[in-house]
Amino acid sequence: MKIVQYLNLQTGQPITIHDINKAADLYSHNKKNHTRIGFISAATIWLKKLNLLELIQEERIPIFNMLFKNRSWLLQQTMKPLLKERAAYLQLQVDGGAKKKTLRVIAEYLVVIMDYLNFNSLRLVTTKEIEQAANRWAERKTYHFRKNDFSIEAKNRFIGLSLKWLNYMGCLMVIRKEPFPFFCQELTAYVQYMRNEKGLSEYTIDGQCRRLTYFLKCISLKYKSLPDISIQIIDRLIIKLLDGKSRVSVRDIVSAFRVFLRFAESRHWCRKGLADSIKIPMVYKQASLPYPPQWKDVQRLIADCDTESPTGIRDRAILMLLAVYGMRRSEIIKLQMDDIDWENDRIYIRRSKRSRPQIFPLSQSVGSAIIHYLQKIRPNNIPIKEVFLTTLAPYRELSGQTVYNIVEKRLRPMQLGIAHHGPHALRHGCATHLINNGISLNEVRDHLGQLSMDAARIYAKVDLVSLRKISEFNLKGLL
Repeated sequence: MKIVQYLNLQTGQPITIHDINKAADLYSHNKKNHTRIGFISAATIWLKKLNLLELIQEERIPIFNMLFKNRSWLLQQTMKPLLKERAAYLQLQVDGGAKKKTLRVIAEYLVVIMDYLNFNSLRLVTTKEIEQAANRWAERKTYHFRKNDFSIEAKNRFIGLSLKWLNYMGCLMVIRKEPFPFFCQELTAYVQYMRNEKGLSEYTIDGQCRRLTYFLKCISLKYKSLPDISIQIIDRLIIKLLDGKSRVSVRDIVSAFRVFLRFAESRHWCRKGLADSIKIPMVYKQASLPYPPQWKDVQRLIADCDTESPTGIRDRAILMLLAVYGMRRSEIIKLQMDDIDWENDRIYIRRSKRSRPQIFPLSQSVGSAIIHYLQKIRPNNIPIKEVFLTTLAPYRELSGQTVYNIVEKRLRPMQLGIAHHGPHALRHGCATHLINNGISLNEVRDHLGQLSMDAARIYAKVDLVSLRKISEFNLKGLL
């Protein structure tokens, strides 16, 4: 009756905690403190059952209530600005499979990021601001024992989480440095032409722009406009380029520049006929060797994988697929759970240069490595079809750079004297191993999912077993 009397429940409006505290002060006036506490406790419990208590802030957003049971920690989170934005980002991590411990660390770091960046409302933040704030955070004095006065780990985590969170909210200002101070307008128009009129992919456009870097940077050192460029200047640059790069690289760079000049001619930015006067260096078919690692080195590479760590278990399965089936890194990324037929011991590989998938018998060793990864490491409660995922939440499919790094960081320290250390090196190693064991070129081509015989002929030049037999042949009777 006292609760009804002091809280004025006749209106039917939700009662807040503030209302209860105010009523408790009136009720307990000139009385002992335990009377006030008893009033608050009884009113809170009763009004909750009647659904008349207005939820406090942390109860409106359950994720914080789930992460922080301690009342003071909970208030540190809920009393900070951008509550809904932080809750939405944390929910994104939950959907990606992040564990409770990881979520708590992210939530605490978001509060730190807001404090050090003075980010109390939505605004654009530059990467320079983030780095400066990260340095201040890494130099902070805490009660934790540290070997140094500057924590690299704290700085990197601050920067990493800041970039991800601000990019998610669209508040990250990316200041792109113009690599060509005198030709940025021409290059921008050329990019729009490739994207809108030619319909090229962003990957192709990025590659073309990178190839143009050499010419445009060199030209901009002496010349400030495209009409100043002559064929003599371009010839000197090509000759200089030939000294440090392979003929294939030179061909690609010069070809990209010639296409750019054709576009420039159509806009009347440069002399007519300049593009047609450029001679692209000849590249002869099968002129180079693949320089694959020897099969014993491939076996050692796989055997040296750490089978205890999550990353090592995942990477070992990837390395075996690359070596046994000669898969490309794009094919590793696209491999899905449904592509492995466990009942019939078969694997379906979607070759990037074939319209239909290839079907292979699933090797027992490869199958065991994949099963070990699926059972021990891969989170299987998330709606992602790809087999191989990142080891840290939010879980997602691998990028091409990640697959490259998996091979490169293990292959390069072995110092095998090979030219390339990425996934394609294991593909070359697979093909050479097959050739050395008497497999025909046609069968090697089919195994690798190549469309033409020319692509497989290069491996005939590294048939080391046959070459050794020829070198050991006794020619005394013929001399």
